[in-house]
Amino acid sequence: MKILIWNIERLPFSKKENITAVLTKFEADIVLLTETTEVLDYGRNMYTANTVLLPNFHDGQQYKTGENRVTLFSRYPIVKTHTTKDLYTNICADVLTPIGPLRIYGTITGVFGGIGNRFVSDLADQIDDFNSLLTGTNCCIAGDLNTFFSGYAYPSHKARNAFNDSFQKLNLKNLTADLKDNVDHIVISESFIKDRKVKISVFNEDKSLSDHVGICAEIL
Repeated sequence: MKILIWNIERLPFSKKENITAVLTKFEADIVLLTETTEVLDYGRNMYTANTVLLPNFHDGQQYKTGENRVTLFSRYPIVKTHTTKDLYTNICADVLTPIGPLRIYGTITGVFGGIGNRFVSDLADQIDDFNSLLTGTNCCIAGDLNTFFSGYAYPSHKARNAFNDSFQKLNLKNLTADLKDNVDHIVISESFIKDRKVKISVFNEDKSLSDHVGICAEIL
């Protein structure tokens, strides 16, 4: 099973075909895109759930029609969605995978980056969501967390520790923690992957298609 995450930087129209081609090439089973738009038609023959579409002016920013912050695509049935504290920024959905049910929480922590009050409030809201929605489930937190988990502690040791404490409480493993200078992460229940091996692939390393690398985790 493959889980892919990628922040596509609000999908510049000129890059739409190239970004779609990369996604198609990976043939991932579960795809979480952040800073995305409904214009991307990758969801053909896949189940889809997304955060609420952004108004043309929201959070002090101008948005194009159809933009949203997180979209979940799945080859497996999405059987239920759950209400999060910020419907514009966080999506939570139950997916029936061949390995077993998996509750997926897709997110951006700090919609304007890792610095400032918005990051702090987003992180607090998301940890509240983790506690209320993910406790006692096999789950996966995926998306742009705006946090390094190795090397330099961006945006701070406090943020890194808050995430790590929450992951430990929920018995989650951060599959991408060792990737340097990386803010996009896939964090999944230890019980879900059990003794399976996980292969991590990184793409868009030159950041030519967006300002973030993309990551695919293959559970073998």
